[in-house]
Amino acid sequence: MKTLLPLFPLELVVFPGEHLRLHVFEPRYKQLITECRDQKSAFGIPAYINGGVAEYGTEMSLEEISVTYENGEMDILTKGRRAFHLERFVRDVPGKLYSAGEVTFLENMEIHSPTPKDALSQRFRRLHELLDTGYVRDDFAGPNLSFQLGQEVGLTLYQKVKLLSLERESEREALIVQHMDDVIPKLEAVGETKRRIQGNGHFHRFPTLEL
Repeated sequence: MKTLLPLFPLELVVFPGEHLRLHVFEPRYKQLITECRDQKSAFGIPAYINGGVAEYGTEMSLEEISVTYENGEMDILTKGRRAFHLERFVRDVPGKLYSAGEVTFLENMEIHSPTPKDALSQRFRRLHELLDTGYVRDDFAGPNLSFQLGQEVGLTLYQKVKLLSLERESEREALIVQHMDDVIPKLEAVGETKRRIQGNGHFHRFPTLEL
């Protein structure tokens, strides 16, 4: 079943369950958010990539308007609800400043990946260790884990859209695992190269080799 959803395209991907704070200043989006407040309705955020609107996005709820400025600009808090497929982009909506889209909502099948959670957590810790972020995650057991990890493992915008398009949690977790398996060896190789470069110009004491 198709639904007409007001759209707020951004150069990012928001996942279901994720909170996003926005400063709203364009007249079309001030109108959109005002209507969402008054009608208690939702809107959609599809990713804006290379001058176009992506095929997938996330339905958003307006959680609160934190500040309304004298010029009508707003600071708002939103939350991702569910993923959608954009069937048709509607650039001009009669009587509205904003665009909209005919969307169908994706089913979310929360069946976890066969990859053991300890293996997933080990990859995650190794990735952040190599990146030296200092970030630690303890919870690898919650629902929609892939959406939680989607913003924490360095996915590209295209990869995030792909993640959003997958309806099975097992497929989404597999994408996360594959990404980390691709990236970790490259980061380890960079670290080894860095150590070799830093070692040049220093005196070394090597053990005697029995040939």
